[in-house]
Amino acid sequence: MRTRFSSAELPVLLLTARARVEDIEAGFQSGANDYVTKPVDTMELRSRVKALTTLRKSVSDKMRMEAAWLQAQIQPHFLFNTLNSVASLSEFDTPRMRKLLEAFSHFLRTSFAYRNVEKVVPLEYELELVRSYLYIEKERFGERLRVAWELDEAQDLMIPPLSLQPLVENAVRHGLMRRKSGGEIRICVKLDGQFAEISIVDNGVGMDEETRQRIIAQTNVPSGGIGLPNTHRRLKQIYGKGLRITSEPDRGTTISFIIPVNQ
Repeated sequence: MRTRFSSAELPVLLLTARARVEDIEAGFQSGANDYVTKPVDTMELRSRVKALTTLRKSVSDKMRMEAAWLQAQIQPHFLFNTLNSVASLSEFDTPRMRKLLEAFSHFLRTSFAYRNVEKVVPLEYELELVRSYLYIEKERFGERLRVAWELDEAQDLMIPPLSLQPLVENAVRHGLMRRKSGGEIRICVKLDGQFAEISIVDNGVGMDEETRQRIIAQTNVPSGGIGLPNTHRRLKQIYGKGLRITSEPDRGTTISFIIPVNQ
């Protein structure tokens, strides 16, 4: 259990007749949060259960709020570059300028939307945020950024909010745009029976094994990061499995996760 959930994500309360110090210590070392000895007082049991379930809910809420906060921390360079693109287009292509402003407006509204603190949202909600982001970046980078979509029909699919756009942004910023020639990003949704696999594939600079392991192992988002550790932890908490990252230097990166179709 502790390989899947932390003590805060899934509290364990021991109900035991063993009250020796060594028994209690063994329980805590095994991952328990608290214990109650038999015979059990009903009020004490209820109080301890309530305390632990309140802790669990607080941790879950904190993780979702952290995701929303991370998304709200839009990098200043992204704002400035987008506004510069708008200013540039205003001088020679007003229709394109209007479309860019529409995409930028949708991106900002969705980034600050209250529903980002919900447990899950419709897949299409996340895809619309990704489309707005990629439209903006396409206007900036032109032919350096190529986008491909491979989407199976998944109308009822629900995913954690802000779990897809950070992966796309990571691929663009840290994968493709570090190549002078840019590259291609593919957003894939593949249905397979009762599960759906969602993948972000790029042919950018890739990463070595040490970097890959460090990204997954991070418990705090580094300065300038865009929340991959948070996404990994939320997926693992909800579904039992987090992000899968495969990558090779100079050959690109694939980041994917699997979720049930009927939740």
